[in-house]
Amino acid sequence: MNWALLFPLLVTTLLGVFSWFAAHWLSSTRDRENKKRDLRLSFLLEAYRRLEAGANRGSLEGTDFAAGFESAIADIQLLGTVEQAQLAKNVAISIARRDPQASAGPLLRSLRDELREHLSLQPLAEEPLHFRLTVGNKSSA
Repeated sequence: MNWALLFPLLVTTLLGVFSWFAAHWLSSTRDRENKKRDLRLSFLLEAYRRLEAGANRGSLEGTDFAAGFESAIADIQLLGTVEQAQLAKNVAISIARRDPQASAGPLLRSLRDELREHLSLQPLAEEPLHFRLTVGNKSSA
């Protein structure tokens, strides 16, 4: 047996197999992290939309916005940062206590800032504006 030829071939083969396993493991890890990030961002973006839709509307009871607002609070507590989960909890408690000062503003700003950062968009310094169109009572002449 020619050891001088066998040893380099064995080392090369082992290095190739090890490199393939390492590359596969790193690629799988990266793919899992990207999928988790994309899923989290998708849920938080949808939560932002539902919160914003219900913000500054007065009482949400009996409206189409109530279920979305509740679901958004739950999603944020599940997938948001520690700060966002605490803000969501505070909003929920304030609303449950019927606090007239209850506001989702700080929570919306935190979500907006994080989403913009993850999407590589410039940060916005001003507070979010919640534009609401209302249809006035039409009086007949």
